[in-house]
Amino acid sequence: MNQSDGPAPKKQAQTDKAFVKGLTLLQYMTECDAPVGVSDLAATLELTKSNVHRLLQTLMAFGFVEKDAKSRYSPTLRYWELGYEVWLKSRAGQAALNDADGLAAKTGCLVHVTLADASGEELVLYERIGVPIAHPMRRLWPTGTRVPVWRLIRGWSDFVAFQVAYIAALPEAELAAREDEIRAHLAESDVSYDTLVERVGFARENGYAKNLGGGLEHIQGTASAFLDETGRPVGVLSTIFDRPGDPDERLEGTGKLNRLYAHSISHSLGYRDNS
Repeated sequence: MNQSDGPAPKKQAQTDKAFVKGLTLLQYMTECDAPVGVSDLAATLELTKSNVHRLLQTLMAFGFVEKDAKSRYSPTLRYWELGYEVWLKSRAGQAALNDADGLAAKTGCLVHVTLADASGEELVLYERIGVPIAHPMRRLWPTGTRVPVWRLIRGWSDFVAFQVAYIAALPEAELAAREDEIRAHLAESDVSYDTLVERVGFARENGYAKNLGGGLEHIQGTASAFLDETGRPVGVLSTIFDRPGDPDERLEGTGKLNRLYAHSISHSLGYRDNS
C-alpha cells in the first residue's frame, strides 16, 4: 500500500503532507488483522522508520493508537468514538431511524438505512434494524460499508435495489447526461445500461426499486430513496427478506410500504412535493 492508496483528499492543493501521512497510517492500521510493528509499517507505506515512529507517538498522544508489550501498534476505539459522534449528529440518518423501526415491524424484514456522502457518488450503510435473515448479510455488508452509486453487482438484492432507488431519485436529465460515464462504471459489472434504465423507470413509476434477480437466490429486497428540502436524494430506506417460493406478492407489498416510510422521512427533512 502506498501513501496514494490512503484517504487522500480529492483536491490535492493546500494539503499538509505530515497530516496526510498520519491519516494514511491510521487507515492502514484499521485494515490490519493484528498489531503491526514500525518496520512493517514503514516498508508497507514506503516511509522511513523515524517518520513512522513520530507519527505513531503523535497518534498515541491523542489516544488513537496503542502499543503492546512487543512494541507493536494497533488503533484504539477512539476512532469509533468520533465516528459515533458523527453518527449521532447526522440529521438525515437520525430522522430515518424511527421510520426504519416502523418499516421493520410492519414488514418483518431486515431494514437498512443508507446515506449518500457529500459528493453524492457513494452510499454508506448507516444502520440496520429488524429481523435477521438466514443469509449472513452482516458479514457481506457491515455497517459503515461504502459503495459507489454506479457500480452495480447483479443479483445482490438489497445492494442493487438501494443503488437503483437512489439513481431513480436523481433528476432524469442527469442519467442521460452522464450516459458515457455510467456505461464505463457498468462495464465492471454484468448489468447493462439498458437494464439500469429499465429498472430506474420502474422505480420512478412505482416509488420503489427491486433487485435485478439471480445471484443470491435466498433473499429479496426493495428500496426507496428519501429526499431533503431541496428535493435531492440524501439516503435510501431498504428491506431485505428471505425469498419464499413465490416472492411477487410480498415484494410488491413491501415495496409499497417502503415507499410510504421513505416519504415520511423526506417530510421530516423538509421536503414538500408540490406537484
